[in-house]
Amino acid sequence: MNPDTDKITRFIPPVVGEITPKSLVMEGGHEDGECFTFYERIELGRLKSSNQRPGHLLLQDGTVSSRHCVITQDPTGRCFIRDVSRNGTRVDGRRLSPNLRTEIKIGQVISIGRGHRFRLDGEHPADKTAMLDDEPSTHALSTVTMVTVLVGDISNYTTMVQDAEAHHLQQSVSRVFQRLEKAVLDLGGTVKEFQGDAIFAFWEEDYSEHHAIEACRAALELDKLAQTLATEESVWNVAGLPLEMDWALATGPVAMRGHGGEQAVGLAMVGEPVVLAFRIEKLASAGTGHIIVCPRTHQMAEPSFTFRKLGPRQVKGLDRDFELFSLTGEIGNG
Repeated sequence: MNPDTDKITRFIPPVVGEITPKSLVMEGGHEDGECFTFYERIELGRLKSSNQRPGHLLLQDGTVSSRHCVITQDPTGRCFIRDVSRNGTRVDGRRLSPNLRTEIKIGQVISIGRGHRFRLDGEHPADKTAMLDDEPSTHALSTVTMVTVLVGDISNYTTMVQDAEAHHLQQSVSRVFQRLEKAVLDLGGTVKEFQGDAIFAFWEEDYSEHHAIEACRAALELDKLAQTLATEESVWNVAGLPLEMDWALATGPVAMRGHGGEQAVGLAMVGEPVVLAFRIEKLASAGTGHIIVCPRTHQMAEPSFTFRKLGPRQVKGLDRDFELFSLTGEIGNG
């Protein structure tokens, strides 16, 4: 047996649950055959000091994201996997669509990073019909969950499109978003997409009950990062047009599912927080501050952060006023 210092994995056992456990079994390498038992949930990711929590299986590999994929088991014994990584997750060699909840069955093999393979082991689901694999198509699954949506938008982008050299603007925006995307992932979020001059990300309850707090912390860090990138000519190289970004956070329930046919081509997210985040971001100005927060986000994160009350504001397209706040800092962090 190799000493523990030679191991590439570190497993923090989960709290014992009430449902029959499943296991991930390592395939290949000197840890071949080692089992990692879980109940309701297990998360795979890269070994970092900040993510060593119960139910985490962590690997010493830079090609594995800090949060790579999450496997959950429902009360019937069915297991589902969601890929939240940068480099992707494969099941039986097939790449998963990012951010989509996909069923995984006993005996199937999960591959992540630089050749790490884990076989799902345990009892088959109690519902035998769940094991049938001769269905003509995959049933669409819409998941309603609580999220905190973050939208970050480049200010004065329309002016930039008119006045800047298109090639330099496109490359600069691409470099900025590449850095912001990495930061979102490192801060525990998921980038849903980029919409022209905006980044659209979210933190969800499925992964953390403190999603609003984590999203607020991320917004502050991303705002600082954007200000730093604005000073780096190797990143932002648009003469005479400085980089400035505004942000918004909105919390609430959304429905998520893959859109497309049998092979999903993206993630659809529908719910008021999405509309609200995009709308209130447009209200940000020098007078309000760079980060606008909805009432629900403020309520959930208030014990950990400082806010400035902006008062009730009318939001385009929604039928009521919202009491908005400006996120100004984290308590106990300067």
